[in-house]
Amino acid sequence: MSTENNQLTIWIRNMKTSREAFEALYNEMSRPMYTVACRILKNRADAEDIVQDVFLKLLKRDDGEAIDNARAYILQTVRNEALMLLRKRSKEELRGEIPEDVPDGETEAENAENRTAVLGALSALEPTERDIFTLHVNGELGFEEIAGMLGMSLSAVYRRYRKAIKKLRSRIGGNL
Repeated sequence: MSTENNQLTIWIRNMKTSREAFEALYNEMSRPMYTVACRILKNRADAEDIVQDVFLKLLKRDDGEAIDNARAYILQTVRNEALMLLRKRSKEELRGEIPEDVPDGETEAENAENRTAVLGALSALEPTERDIFTLHVNGELGFEEIAGMLGMSLSAVYRRYRKAIKKLRSRIGGNL
């Protein structure tokens, strides 16, 4: 475990009782957390909310729970929260909430049909394939970043991404 990781783990353990530990953790991790959330969500306000939510989760977590790699744990939590928000919003749109930027009824119907097809195809992927695809396409993360976040080798990430693309093409057709 690196010195930086040891320090992060200590700050997480002590942040409930020490304002200094909380501030140190915030100063060290808020920018990388925001960057990950912003890359996935493409919305600054939502990214700020995710960072806030993750810090609250860290404050509420059980102190007895061991963390092997604190930085990866925190960034993975940010990633998970951001992806959950994207999924929640996708479901809301499919339930009939009309997005503000739809130009006409015909385009709206086409968009809804396309969204339904894409979401159906994405739901058919294995969870890891779906995460890799979403992080790369929606989150605009590089494969090396994704490999680090998921604790996978770079070649495994490439393989799963190619497999996801192949599955999506077979289900949706067209050019992915």
